[in-house]
Amino acid sequence: MDATPWGLLDTVPPALADHILPGYHLPGLRRNHCCLRSYDASIPHFRPATLLFVSLSALRLRAPLGIHIAGSFTLGPTDKPIVECNLYELRSPWQSQRERHYTPTDISAAAEIASRMIEIDNLGYKRITTALVYFSQVTVGLSQSFQLSYIGLFAALEALFVLTGNKAATLGARVSSFLAACDFPEDLEQWLSKEYRVGRNNIAHGVHEVSFRTRLEDARGRAFGRLHEIVRLCILGFIALRDEQLSALSTMTGNKLQKELANLGLASGRFIEGQRMCLD
Repeated sequence: MDATPWGLLDTVPPALADHILPGYHLPGLRRNHCCLRSYDASIPHFRPATLLFVSLSALRLRAPLGIHIAGSFTLGPTDKPIVECNLYELRSPWQSQRERHYTPTDISAAAEIASRMIEIDNLGYKRITTALVYFSQVTVGLSQSFQLSYIGLFAALEALFVLTGNKAATLGARVSSFLAACDFPEDLEQWLSKEYRVGRNNIAHGVHEVSFRTRLEDARGRAFGRLHEIVRLCILGFIALRDEQLSALSTMTGNKLQKELANLGLASGRFIEGQRMCLD
C-alpha cells in the first residue's frame, strides 16, 4: 500500500491523469486515499493487474468496507513515466455502514488472506478457487447488475458446498452448521433455504424481481447484504482449512464428498477468528 503519486500525475498530460484518476484536475476532488503498488511481477500466473484485484478482494474479505477503484498504470522510465494505463471506475456493491476505515491490523490481515488466495490457486484447489473468483467479481463491483451479483454469490456457495438432492435444504443445513458461532438476525438455516428456493430460483429462471436500477430496494438490499456476509465468512472458514482437507474436498466425488461436507464442523482458524457478520 502506497501514497497516491500526486507528483507523478502532475507531470503527465492532464487527459492522461484524468483517465487514470477521473476528476483529478477538478478543484477539490483529490479524494483518492491510497494506491496499491506491485513492485514484483514474478509470481507465477499472476500479472500485476490480477494481483491488484486479489489484494482488493482480500481487503473485502477481511472487512466489507466501501471501496472505489479508479484505475491503474504501469510506471515507466523518466521520459515516459506512464507506460500503460487502465480505467476501472468500480465501486463495491454493498458495504457495512458501521465502520469507515481499514486499520493497520486489517491491512496486515488482508495481506495474509491475499497470500493464502494465491497459494490456494497455485495448489489447484478448484472448488475453493471457483468460490473465490465468484465472490471477488461481485464484492469489488465487476458486476454492475444486482441480479447477476446475487446469482454469483449463490454460485460461490454452491462451489463450496456441492449441493445435491434438496439443494435449498442442504445448503441451509450445511451453512448454518458451519457458521453456527456467527450471529445472524434470524434462523440462518431457514432464511438461507428460503432465499435459495425463492429468491435465487426466481432470478435464475427469469421470474420477476429484475430491474435496470443499480440501487436496491430496502428488502432486497438487506437480503443482498446478508448473503454477501454469509459467503464472505464461509470463504474465510474454508481458506483456513488444512491443505490436506482442501485437497480432499477438491478431488472427492459422490457420497464420499457429500459425507465430508456434511461433517465439516464449525468454521475456525486464523482468518475467521474474531470475525462477525457486518450487518447494519
